[in-house]
Amino acid sequence: MTRLAREAEQQKICKPTALSLPSSLRLALLVLLLLLELLLQIPLLINPPTTDSPAPLINAFVWHWLLTFLPYLLACLVVLTSPPPAGRARALELGLLLGGALLLRLMLLPLSPVLSPDAWRYLWDARVTLLGYSPYVYAPGDPHFIHLRDFVFANSRYRNVPTLYPPGAQLFFLISYLLAPSNLTVLKAIFVGCDWLTCAALAWLLYQRGKDPGRCVLYAWCPLPVVEFAIQGHVDAPAVLLTILTLLAAEYTSRRGRAATGFLLGMATLVRLYPALLLLALVRRRDRLLLTTWAATLVAGYLPYLILGQGQVLSPFESYAGSYTPNAGLPQQLSHWLGLHTSLNPVLLHWLEEAAIGAMMGGSALAVLWLRWRHHIAGETAALLLISALFAVSAHIFPWYTTVLIPLAALLLSSSESKLGLGRATAFWAWYFACATPLAYFFMYKRDWTLYYALVYWPPLLGLTLAIVLSLCRRVSK
Repeated sequence: MTRLAREAEQQKICKPTALSLPSSLRLALLVLLLLLELLLQIPLLINPPTTDSPAPLINAFVWHWLLTFLPYLLACLVVLTSPPPAGRARALELGLLLGGALLLRLMLLPLSPVLSPDAWRYLWDARVTLLGYSPYVYAPGDPHFIHLRDFVFANSRYRNVPTLYPPGAQLFFLISYLLAPSNLTVLKAIFVGCDWLTCAALAWLLYQRGKDPGRCVLYAWCPLPVVEFAIQGHVDAPAVLLTILTLLAAEYTSRRGRAATGFLLGMATLVRLYPALLLLALVRRRDRLLLTTWAATLVAGYLPYLILGQGQVLSPFESYAGSYTPNAGLPQQLSHWLGLHTSLNPVLLHWLEEAAIGAMMGGSALAVLWLRWRHHIAGETAALLLISALFAVSAHIFPWYTTVLIPLAALLLSSSESKLGLGRATAFWAWYFACATPLAYFFMYKRDWTLYYALVYWPPLLGLTLAIVLSLCRRVSK
């Protein structure tokens, strides 16, 4: 898309409305809201709890965190309801958005993990690998590592279980450990760098699509990735970056573009497994180069660990997939409810659960393929639908998993491409779901998660159902 075409598309998408603001006022409001969000982050720095702190301290921290969503949501409202600035004003605003994103993250980077100790396990995996052992075979509690038990081991969890983080994630762990052994801040700094690059890549992708690049604020200033990556240090940060870079590379139809898309998608899959779903969203007919590059990248990533572990790699993933947590997806919750309120055989309940998972994922995949074949949806719409379906049936739904939904939603909330009228509705409710998942931290010490599901799951389900009904009614009326 040429520059003139992009400008015309932006003017068409972002027509002035009753709530439209002059560019100078829009910039001034964004400055004030950034300062307010930075100000509201200060309580997070004052006597922060640890992962072993009692529930009241953890809850107080989460409450302060949730307050930072207020200026963020207002900033999103300002950007979504006003036309984008042009020329130097646009560059100035983009500098504010990206500079603010960096400030929000760097401010919290020195804090140790508060809500999850996962990052300590990343350091342990790197240490074990550099000693010549496979983290997919040897658990931290193995007698081979008694002499290594220090503060990294003490802060790690699941010490009797081999790692479940794929080889691409291990690469980031190794880079961090080689730069600064056992230094958690350096590891988190790498993830924060990836997260900031996601903000920049999202802004560029929006611009390439002829949309307002300022809408990257939906991700750039969102408190969810800010806390989950800058404080908690979760490995999802590079996975989200590689996912957005995959969508960016998919814009190019040359052989180099398809090879780059396959490589980036392969790397994303090596960090987290869910990006593999983008194959259904991006692969075209006779797209052998993309598929070959993707497969070769996976083989190259797993091969060293297959050799190191004498072929043992997948067993930790199998045990993780078969486990269950209170914040599991809808099929697991339905199976659990039936088990409590009916006398159905547990084996039958298990197969009903598996059938529900298969039906939801299979139905979503078929729907996406059909819509793509009919040219009703773009790649990011298909990606959002597939990843949302996966999260809906997953046995584990933690807040940091859902960060990938936000940049995809940012692309679609400013989109007019969906002929079915579902693109924006899907984007809005995916954004809502991601921003609501931090409520899970209030329930970690409770057995009853009914209120959590009522607040987080049911609004998106009801909203999407209503959007589908209205869309079908419009099609029938035509």
